[in-house]
Amino acid sequence: MVFDWSRFYEEQGGRTVRPTFDRALEALGDRPARAIDLGCGDGVETRQLAKHGWEVLAVDADPGVEQRVVAGLADEEAARVTVRRSTFEALRQLPPAELVYAGFALPFCDPEHFPYLWADIRDALVPGGVFAGELFGPHDEWFGRPHMNFHDRAGVESMLAGMEVLELVEDDRRGMSFEGPKHWHVFHIVARA
Repeated sequence: MVFDWSRFYEEQGGRTVRPTFDRALEALGDRPARAIDLGCGDGVETRQLAKHGWEVLAVDADPGVEQRVVAGLADEEAARVTVRRSTFEALRQLPPAELVYAGFALPFCDPEHFPYLWADIRDALVPGGVFAGELFGPHDEWFGRPHMNFHDRAGVESMLAGMEVLELVEDDRRGMSFEGPKHWHVFHIVARA
């Protein structure tokens, strides 16, 4: 299955920042710093950070990401955003950051490359830095789709070893997706390096 991400982002128009993102900012306090938004998509979280003084590296593979992410930002806000158009598999060496955010993005990394991406995320986090994002579990309806990765709770907890887990919420329920009704199995994570 190939996702039409551009259409998905258009249909998401008007959404607010995701709760996991809000909780990560609460954990960091009110101090703008450096952030990486992996799979930045429609740019909602990137724009929120830039408007509040953060320097942001926004990463997404979708065509048009450069224009979409900075749309509506003032010039001085847009100047704080660097957009890198890249797949997760081609992404190399992330810069140091106080926040790495990956809202519903990491499951779309090829499973063979995912351990390298996770290692890069861990390496990018400065001491006290926060990771926030979601991983999909084995009960998810999309489990087994090619080029996606899934993790059980023990695997997620193992990935977070050595971090202070501020939040690890497992959501295993029916809900809606941009394709229609779906069973979600999601781990919402906020963890401090």
